[in-house]
Amino acid sequence: MILKELNNHYRPTVLALAAMVLLFAFSGYPSYGAAGESDAGTRVITTPSTTSEVSVVFGKDIIQQLYTSCGLTIRYLDAPAARAVMMAEKSQSDGELARIPMAVKENAPLIPLNTPIEEARLVPLFLDSKSAKAHSDLTDKRIGFLNGYRMIAAVLPEDATQVATSDTFQLVSLLKRKRIDVALTLEWDALAAKHHNPDMVIGNPLLESPIYHWVHESRENDIPCLSETLNDMKADGEIQRIIREGIESSSPK
Repeated sequence: MILKELNNHYRPTVLALAAMVLLFAFSGYPSYGAAGESDAGTRVITTPSTTSEVSVVFGKDIIQQLYTSCGLTIRYLDAPAARAVMMAEKSQSDGELARIPMAVKENAPLIPLNTPIEEARLVPLFLDSKSAKAHSDLTDKRIGFLNGYRMIAAVLPEDATQVATSDTFQLVSLLKRKRIDVALTLEWDALAAKHHNPDMVIGNPLLESPIYHWVHESRENDIPCLSETLNDMKADGEIQRIIREGIESSSPK
């Protein structure tokens, strides 16, 4: 009887303590998304998780410098390429690293900076000049490309044998092993591959478009400073320097 009374007495106290433990435990998890970020000076930016891509590596460096110059801190949220932009489109982040306009849904709550970062070019990459001559027509060819990049669908011939990979490292390997005839990749990543494989040939661009950094509409007030900083970095050659050094030092082999 005494034990029963003691149990009844302590049960509310135990339940209250348990609730407090749960509260503190869950409060330790970050809340991603434009509306849920607890630190007003921090921005969560989605980025493709294929961090071996030269273009992604120097892209993150450029965007990092933009936000730092505007007194803001970045936390990158890595995800597969297609999912990264989808998360930004669903308001699960404060923005997306960099995309061409055709790769972002028209009704997405994302706004580009006033100025593009650079001009993005999707190019074919061949093993050597002999291969480039034999496979210049992409029809009925084995084509390797980066999985998750929406722009690829616009240039792939219907009769092509499609081979999706996660990065240009794998594309180069497939070319060398003659498992594919041609690789499709961004010109920056193709230049990086050629930097270490001089015999490789880069074909004419199949698609050209300005590439922008995208900000969630709830962070629209960030755009003037970010855009002005980007213009300054382009004017003094900083963007080209970062790209050049990225191609020369972070290249796939």
